[in-house]
Amino acid sequence: MVSFLRVGALLGGLLVVAGCSTVAPPSAQAPAPVAQASGPAAPSQAEPSQPGGAAAAKAVPAPAAAPARPDPLASLPAPTGRPPQAEVPVGNLWDRIRAGFAMPPLNSRLVAEKERFYLERPDYLQRMFARGSRYLFHIVEELEKRGMPTELALLPFVESAMNPVALSHAQAAGLWQFIPSTGRAYNLQQDWWVDNRRDVVKSTEAALDYLQKIYAMHGNDWFLALASYNWGEGAVARAVRRNQARGLPTDYLSLPMPAETRNYVPKLMALKNILLRANELGVALPDLPNRPYFVTIEKTRPIDLKLAAQFAGMTVDEFVALNPAHNRPVIAASRNNEIKLPADRIDAFMAAVERHGQANRAFATWQPHTLKPGETLETLAQRGGIAVAELRDANDLRAGQRILPGTRILAPQRAVEDETRVERFDGPRVYELVERPAAYHTVKRHESLATIARRYGTTVANLKAWNGLAKTAAPGTRLIVRPASAQTLLTTEDGDRRVVRSETNEPRIMHAVLRREPAEPERQAAPARTKRQHAAKQARRAGAATQKASAARAKPVAKKAPAAERGDAVRTGSGKRAPQRTNKRT
Repeated sequence: MVSFLRVGALLGGLLVVAGCSTVAPPSAQAPAPVAQASGPAAPSQAEPSQPGGAAAAKAVPAPAAAPARPDPLASLPAPTGRPPQAEVPVGNLWDRIRAGFAMPPLNSRLVAEKERFYLERPDYLQRMFARGSRYLFHIVEELEKRGMPTELALLPFVESAMNPVALSHAQAAGLWQFIPSTGRAYNLQQDWWVDNRRDVVKSTEAALDYLQKIYAMHGNDWFLALASYNWGEGAVARAVRRNQARGLPTDYLSLPMPAETRNYVPKLMALKNILLRANELGVALPDLPNRPYFVTIEKTRPIDLKLAAQFAGMTVDEFVALNPAHNRPVIAASRNNEIKLPADRIDAFMAAVERHGQANRAFATWQPHTLKPGETLETLAQRGGIAVAELRDANDLRAGQRILPGTRILAPQRAVEDETRVERFDGPRVYELVERPAAYHTVKRHESLATIARRYGTTVANLKAWNGLAKTAAPGTRLIVRPASAQTLLTTEDGDRRVVRSETNEPRIMHAVLRREPAEPERQAAPARTKRQHAAKQARRAGAATQKASAARAKPVAKKAPAAERGDAVRTGSGKRAPQRTNKRT
C-alpha cells in the first residue's frame, strides 16, 4: 500500500488518494461494441437500499496482531460454495483465478459446443481478455473476500464480453448487465449525471450481493443461482416447484427453461475449461500480473473529463474505460466523487493537477448556460471550441431539435467565475419549437363527414370550417383533417414534457367546439404594434371622429313625430288610455 503525502497541497483539497499500489498495467485494447447481453432479473423484493479542505493521506501503522485463537468454525465449508484453500503462491492473475475454481463440472453437451464457439473466434477471445485485464484483479479480490468461487470472475465475459458500456435491448447495462429496477434495488445510482450500473467497483459489489442472495435462496446451488441471475429468481423457483410436483429432479439440467438460460451456464463452464487447458488448446492468454490495475481517487471539486484524462496522460476512450459511469463531460464532485486511474499514472496525474492549479486555471469549464435571444447551439459550440454534435450529446439533445432562447444547458465557457455552479445543475431545461404539417384525407365512396371526423378525432363542424363546406363532400374530395400547427414544448430537468404555447391556423369554430381559450386572449397575446402603427391608427380614429361630427352638424333636425306615430300611449275622448302600438319583428 502506498501513501501519497503530496495530496494536501493540491488546490484546496481537489483530490484525496484512497490507497493503491503502483504497478505497470498490461496493454489492453479499447472496448469494442458488444452484442446484446442478458443481465440479472429484477428481484421479487427490492432490498433497502461535499467540497472540503485539503487532506493529506498519511500512512497509519497497523495495530499489533492479537494472539491467535482457535476458530471453531474453521472446519466448516465456506457459506458461499467455495471450500477453504491453502495459500498457493501464484505467478499471475490467471493462476490465481484457476486456484479459486470450486464449481463442479456441468455434464452437458452444450459445454463442448460453447468451447468450440469461443475457440473458433480467437480474436473475440483476445478482445475480451484484453478488456478484462483492467477489471479482473478487483473482481477476484472481492470474490476471495467473500469466499466465493472464482468462476464468477468469468461471468462478465458471458454477460457483457467485459465491456462496461454494453447496453442490451432490455436496457441492462455494465459489466454485470443490471436492468434499471434491479440496479436501484441494489443502490446503483442512475440519473442524468451518472449510471453506477457501469461503475466497475459499485456494480461488482451489487452483483456479488445479489449472487449470494440467490445462491442461498436456491439451496446453495450455484447452477440454479446463475440460472436465476439470467432468467429471474421467481422463474427458477416456479420451475423447481413444477418439477417437484411432478416428481422430477430439480437440478439445473432437469428444469425446463428458455434457450438463452439453457445456454447461459454452459458458456461460463466453457470459459473455465478454456482457462484450465489454455496451453493445450493453443490459447494465448495476455500477460496479467497479480497486482491492481487501477486506483481510486476521491475528489472534492468538479473537473472536466477531458482534462482529467489529459492529466493522466490517457486518451478520452482509455479514461472512459475506467470511468464509464460518468454520463457528462464534466465530473461533478457531489454526484460521483471518484475517479479511477491506472496505478502507474497517479504521480503524473497529481503533478499535472498541481501545475494547473498554480497557473490559476479552471478545472471545470463546462457550466450551466441559458440561451439568449439570437444565440444558437451552433454559435455556442463555436465559442466553446467544440462541435455542435458534442454539445448536443453532452445535453442529450436530438439532432434536428429547434432549440429556443430560454433553454438552460451545460456548455463550455472561456471564463469561469464560480466552478461550483455546475454542482447545482440537475439537467437541461429545454424549450423547443415543434411544427406539425397539415394532414389530408381523400373522401371515399360511402364515407360521410361524421365517419371521417371520428377517424381523425375531430368534429363535423371543424371539417366544414377547415374546408369551406356547406353540407357534405363528394367522393374524391381532398379534405384537411388536421390543420398545420406549431407548438413550443418545455422539457424540464425531471424529464417532464408539456406544451407551453400553441399556434395553429384552425378557425375560431374549433376553439369553440373544443372549448379552448377564446379568441380575445389570443389577440391580446399577439405581438404589440410598433409606435408608428399605433400613431397611424390613432390618427385614423381621430379623422373619423371629426368627419362624423361635421356630418352631424350639417344634417337638418327632424321634427318630433306625433305621439301616436311614436307609439306612445294617448288618451281618447273617453279618458281611457288607448293600447300602446308595438313594432313586431318578423
